[in-house]
Amino acid sequence: MLQAIFGWAVRALFGTPQESEKTMLSIVVGAAAVWPLLLLGIPFPKVAAFVVAFVPIPKWVQPGWIRAFWIVCAAAVPIGVGAALARRGDTSTGGRSGWRAALDGIPVTAALSAAFLTAFVTSPIRRMWAMARRREELTIPLLVEREEYESAAETVRETLERGGLPTRREEPPWLLTAPSRVLRGLGNRTLKDRIPKDLRFYRGKDIDVVVNPNGVTVQAEEERAARAHALISEKATLGPGLQTVEPEAQKLERRVKDVWTVYARDRRSHARSEVLLGRLDDIAKELSKTFVPFDDWQVLYREILQVGRAIRGRPQLLGTERGESMSEERRPENQWPPRPGRRVSALSTPQLVAGLTAEMRELVRKEVDLAKAELRVDLKAEAKSAKWLGLSAVLALCFLDMLFVAAALLVARWISPPLAALLVAGALLLLTALFAMLGRASLVKPMESTRRTLNESWAWAKNRIA
Repeated sequence: MLQAIFGWAVRALFGTPQESEKTMLSIVVGAAAVWPLLLLGIPFPKVAAFVVAFVPIPKWVQPGWIRAFWIVCAAAVPIGVGAALARRGDTSTGGRSGWRAALDGIPVTAALSAAFLTAFVTSPIRRMWAMARRREELTIPLLVEREEYESAAETVRETLERGGLPTRREEPPWLLTAPSRVLRGLGNRTLKDRIPKDLRFYRGKDIDVVVNPNGVTVQAEEERAARAHALISEKATLGPGLQTVEPEAQKLERRVKDVWTVYARDRRSHARSEVLLGRLDDIAKELSKTFVPFDDWQVLYREILQVGRAIRGRPQLLGTERGESMSEERRPENQWPPRPGRRVSALSTPQLVAGLTAEMRELVRKEVDLAKAELRVDLKAEAKSAKWLGLSAVLALCFLDMLFVAAALLVARWISPPLAALLVAGALLLLTALFAMLGRASLVKPMESTRRTLNESWAWAKNRIA
């Protein structure tokens, strides 16, 4: 649960961070989470040092020195959070800059630290209460946007009902919703806009379910909890919510959901599509080469299999999929894109042109994103090649230099020193050849995946136009 809150907090505050910003923003959120410990260090400097770093402070060290350090840290964390929000263009700062924008980090820091502290306190209490009732509590990560929250929560209820676990909506217990309520109560507009005012809580026979913006918490008897976990996880694959936490895993999960979205728009035309199945194969190959935590890995592994099964025309194992995904709302009959199973010919020409234009625009955007990502990878590989080739060039110059020195000494003296120079030059020549081979072996074909996907996308576009 804490891991899900942490990943959701980074996304809620800063959106989807770039690879270069991921570590810095994670440190900012982590520092905000431990801010109460930094405040604790002001009245109790040595105790806080032991709690935070497990470092006992010798008696001869003056507490005033450590207290000054804690004061600096406690003041720097909210300022750093505010500066990061201003740098990312957070709308809640109102376009302000400097110290005024930095001060906006104080309520955000207070909200994050209070939410993490609340989770630390309430989670053990909920666990013990569940054990006393002979229930199991589990949290399923599911990161959803605010505009998708209500439809996602209702889909969770419908999924459980179809799976034999009917529930009804009730007022949620405070313990289950405490972290989200604290974030909304103490945070600024950034957090309040991301957290629904009315959290959805559903209660059925021996089962309680609360849908938070960062996940679904289930309390039930062991068998029912396992059943609910399986039903929600299977259905969530076919919706907008993210079940992974790490940024690298989320990138792959979004690509899986993009494949599902394309298939769900026109299932008859895309049934057993070799292009879509090829995309899934590419994602699977990338997953095999990407390091992600095991929990995220098994989620991606399952999602790839689920979407592949759907494209091949096979039903989901638990039957949670009934023709529309969690992201699909009940749309009017004449709205683009058409609902699955409906003929495109029923739409008017302006609707077809507008829909096709929107799809082409989205396709171009995704191809540009793919080209940027692949270009970054290719540049890293080329930099490695340039390193070896640069060493080869330097040593080649040394070889020529020593060769000229040897020739001069050979002509001038006709004694052994030039022979030694020749041996050195020969050794340099061998090293030059070795580095040149290493550089050549690491050369890559530029943007190979982008060129291949462009051809596939062009073929797809021609089919759609036809």
